[in-house]
Amino acid sequence: MLLLLLLLACGSDAAVPCPWPAPPTLPVDLRVTLDRTEVGLLQQVLVTVDRYRREGVEVSFEPVLPEQQFVTKESSTSSERSYGDGWWQRTTLILLPVDGPGELKIPPFRAETIVPAGEVAQVATTPEQVLTVSSNLAAEHGMEIEAPGDPFPTPFNYTFALLVLGAAVLFVALMWWLRSRKKSRPQALTVAVPAHVKALRELLRWKDAPRTTSAEIEAFYVGVSQVLRVYLEDRFGLHAPERTTEEFLYDLDGSAQLVRDHGQELRRFLSQCDLVKFAKFVPTDADHQTTFGLAESFVESTRIDRAPAAELERPESSQSGAPQSGLPLSEVTK
Repeated sequence: MLLLLLLLACGSDAAVPCPWPAPPTLPVDLRVTLDRTEVGLLQQVLVTVDRYRREGVEVSFEPVLPEQQFVTKESSTSSERSYGDGWWQRTTLILLPVDGPGELKIPPFRAETIVPAGEVAQVATTPEQVLTVSSNLAAEHGMEIEAPGDPFPTPFNYTFALLVLGAAVLFVALMWWLRSRKKSRPQALTVAVPAHVKALRELLRWKDAPRTTSAEIEAFYVGVSQVLRVYLEDRFGLHAPERTTEEFLYDLDGSAQLVRDHGQELRRFLSQCDLVKFAKFVPTDADHQTTFGLAESFVESTRIDRAPAAELERPESSQSGAPQSGLPLSEVTK
């Protein structure tokens, strides 16, 4: 039985016609044939590729086709058969054209000899094949295919519209609630800070300020002087920040009695500051403490919560600044 099968196989190979009338003289050669050149879309095309290689020559060959134009339904390669002084092998491909209608091109097939590095390989290629693809529907009815009409309109999505509407209603309700809550929230009361409280707080900042360089000493005296001038304006309505020392001392006689009672202290304080700012006088640490003490003592002596009863009983129109409520001294140091 085995011998019979071998004889049948040899007989089958011998029945396949050889594409070469004589053995090729090249080390490698290719031939390609198509069973038809005109087909309908998705109709089978049989492509036959015959490869010849000379005895002792190794060949690299793999049929590759563009996938966007053809689908390979079947692919088979026969065993090599002796032909002349070499070997012949046949590869058959059953293709389905998926692109069209129109002309499709089957690119050349390529086979290359395998040689050691440094040697030149021999290459064999097949010519490009052109396949005409027609529409099966047009061929069946004998007419041109019309372009499809407009697609059916997309039905209105009521669920999505209701979701959007509900979200909009919720957003409006949330904004209205936040706004009404903001209106109903009690407003924070603004309490005026007495002038002496502000002044004592500012003086605390300057008490431990560095006074080693001339620039730091000048900044100290300018800062303490400015604190006292602002206090005089807030407490008694004297425009001390905008006036020079001479102008301020000139207006001192027409100021409140409480200020006039401390006129000598003010003169000493302002004169000391002017010596540092304009005469480049370099005071000692004791001078710093004395100047700071004069400013602090003046504020403590004239604070509104310790003012004489006669001043507190005067109407607001007779006092220069807005009425101020006093705070305990313990609140100043916080």
